Amino acid sequence: MISLPCRLRYAGFIALALTSVGGAQSAWALGTAASTPINNRATVSYSVGAVAQAPIESSPSGNSTPGAGNGADTGFVVDNRINVTVTRLSPSVVTNPGAVNVVAEFQVSNTGNAAQAYQLAVTNLTGGVVLGNTDNQDMANLRAFVDVNGNGAYDAGDTATSITTLAADADVRVFVVADTPLAATNGQFANVRLTATTAVNNTPATVLTQTTGAETPGTVDVVFGDTAGAGDAARDGLHSADGQYAIQSAALAIAKASTVISDPFNGTTTPKSIPGATIEYAITLTNSGTVSATGVSIADLIPANTTFVTGAYAGTTDVRLTVGATDTFCVAEVGTDTNADGCVRVAGELRVAAPLLGSVLSGPGNAATVRFRVTID
Repeated sequence: MISLPCRLRYAGFIALALTSVGGAQSAWALGTAASTPINNRATVSYSVGAVAQAPIESSPSGNSTPGAGNGADTGFVVDNRINVTVTRLSPSVVTNPGAVNVVAEFQVSNTGNAAQAYQLAVTNLTGGVVLGNTDNQDMANLRAFVDVNGNGAYDAGDTATSITTLAADADVRVFVVADTPLAATNGQFANVRLTATTAVNNTPATVLTQTTGAETPGTVDVVFGDTAGAGDAARDGLHSADGQYAIQSAALAIAKASTVISDPFNGTTTPKSIPGATIEYAITLTNSGTVSATGVSIADLIPANTTFVTGAYAGTTDVRLTVGATDTFCVAEVGTDTNADGCVRVAGELRVAAPLLGSVLSGPGNAATVRFRVTID
């Protein structure tokens, strides 16, 4: 009997055809899910002496037995490509000193090929520029919450502080929630950073690590493919983005002046501050901030050795408020503001509030001046 090598040597020709069987029919795609098996086998066809022989299928260890089904697939599974992106959704978030639970919105996107969990961390930046503004204030009580119900608004149901599972090619909104220090001032900026770190799916407490060493065909290896974020490097399994709180406040200044209106001897002509003279106090509030001051009230103790003048204005009102070219008046009753006009005298103190005063708008022309008069005893 002629051996197979001899038969091949004496053959007139050999025809080989390689085909794929029992596996994927297309090239591996970027979005193929992790753990997807990719299997195939090759088949060699040939002739000896112009006689077609039984095809031989391949196997991982090598196969020489002709016939269908005598080979075995060569395969591997698709590895886990980690790719997370954090994006700022909010522009600069306007807040006021003392405001609590102020929300800045971000989005965490899983652009990898498997569902993942993510740890969330939010921090104050120290210096640096975000949205063209330099950081010069820190927010207090920084927290990050997941939009669990997916309604796009921070509410009582959003209590999760990590992402338990996020499907591949999916995203979720994350709310950064913070309190504005009462001592913050108008025109300051507080820049913050949200970082999402990839963790084991359904186990956010366990951070994923990248697989080292050679590829293991039957094992799902972990490969970091994320880009660099605002404060992290590329291919580190995490991503970050920066947001900003813009602090706007009223900036009130108060000035008080006194003017001698009249005295018993000179009348209103060059009067002097002598007993019996009438003195007018003018308390002026200006607001150089960017928002209105609300809930404004003034308290001024009537000085010793003076007596408050009732009916000082038009004989019926006690206090005059001037804003721009507009004057309004009120009566300062003793003890109780019976007519609810915002003026009252309590324990020798004049108190002026809403509705007469109440707010001071920002900008030129909105200064509020409160006037009242006393006589020198």
